[in-house]
Amino acid sequence: ERKNIERIVYKALEHPQAAEWFSGKYQLYNECTILYSDAEGKGKSIRPDRVMSNGGRMIVVDFKFARPNQKHEEQVQNYMEQLRLMGHSQVEGYLWYVYENKILPVPNQ
Repeated sequence: ERKNIERIVYKALEHPQAAEWFSGKYQLYNECTILYSDAEGKGKSIRPDRVMSNGGRMIVVDFKFARPNQKHEEQVQNYMEQLRLMGHSQVEGYLWYVYENKILPVPNQ
């Protein structure tokens, strides 16, 4: 089992985009909680898997170990929206389906 997981991780990190994200050139925010109020004024919190900053650019990556699902995209779009509301103008979002080693950009809402 361990060898299989190691193989999956090493293979995933060979992806050119992933290699850039793990290159050390980004300021990293792993699983940092974002607090916000929903439309009804209720306090909410979200926790993206990985948020990276390089200059004025913010990148949100959510790791998935399941098949693609529309709800995954909506989740990342919410992360992106909350970062924009915090004053970040350049926000990108991605879904990384690890088992398939597929990284998909998430469009802005």
